[in-house]
Amino acid sequence: MTFLLTLCLALSIGCDKPDDDMNTPNDIQGFNLLTELSGHWVGANQTSFGFFDWFAFDFRPISSSHLHSIYEGGTNQNIITSLFVADFEGKQQIMARNGGWLGNQYRATYFVLDSVQETAGSKYYRLVDAVGREKRAFMEFRFENDTLHFDAYKDNSGSLDEPIRHMGFIGTNYNPDYATAATTLFDFPQKVSEVDLNGKFTDLIDPDSALFLEESGDPFPKSAHGHISELTVNINRNTETESDDLLLYISTKPLVDVDGQVNFENVDRHVVRTIDINANENAFRATYLHPDDYFVTVFSDKDDNFYPSTGDVASVSTAVDVGAESDLSVGVDLVVLIP
Repeated sequence: MTFLLTLCLALSIGCDKPDDDMNTPNDIQGFNLLTELSGHWVGANQTSFGFFDWFAFDFRPISSSHLHSIYEGGTNQNIITSLFVADFEGKQQIMARNGGWLGNQYRATYFVLDSVQETAGSKYYRLVDAVGREKRAFMEFRFENDTLHFDAYKDNSGSLDEPIRHMGFIGTNYNPDYATAATTLFDFPQKVSEVDLNGKFTDLIDPDSALFLEESGDPFPKSAHGHISELTVNINRNTETESDDLLLYISTKPLVDVDGQVNFENVDRHVVRTIDINANENAFRATYLHPDDYFVTVFSDKDDNFYPSTGDVASVSTAVDVGAESDLSVGVDLVVLIP
């Protein structure tokens, strides 16, 4: 379920590219993608690291024109994917920021939407590297029959003549209502620019990619994002788990009760973060957290099946109310044996 996802995310190839004259002052190419993608998508993910039969993207607005999701795998292992309206190349465009921390390495790459195809039964959107375009990396979002196909391709030494498929997610929007509060708050989406990226991709580390490896050089860093919060989870281990690797799940409904009973439907449908906790760690700081009422659950996962099950030691799911732009902490006790 958890894994270290590398930098580039993308969608599929081979759609007709709309003419440039479609971009009138009141029309932003691919603007509907912001609405189509909102919600909590749960499904399976085929990656270059293997197949994961459970994965989730929790896309919610964080402004009137900015949609955000994060995969947070553990300490210094997170991957963000956000889409927003930006000023770029002299006009308003849909762009994406993809990156985060991989070990001790900061990364952020910017993409621009270049292809759209919308019909009654299918919608397709492609975003390419804002500098190197489709020869460098691209991501595709395809919506068919209430199913999202989210594919990512990376370059092969600067050329995508033979695309390397980095990720292929297929999922269902089980909880579109997760985005409702922010959608209402911001009257999302609006055709207003979140950031001006004109002339911001210069002096690059890689001249063929809109890639930044220092947060200080990122033209749209986390500090410029609003309506997100942080939550520190302090873990009190018992003697049985003091040397165990753990899993920390953040969900919108409780997973484990005081008797150790597990609500498997909630595990499958309502988890938004799945985080690895190393044996030498007793705390974790979750970032880019959307405001909501959450439950925090930590368990030992002794049989490596990625959910609380017989023989695992867990915490009772602990409620925490995360407000906008807050910095909170919560403590959990590993005291419950799953029967």
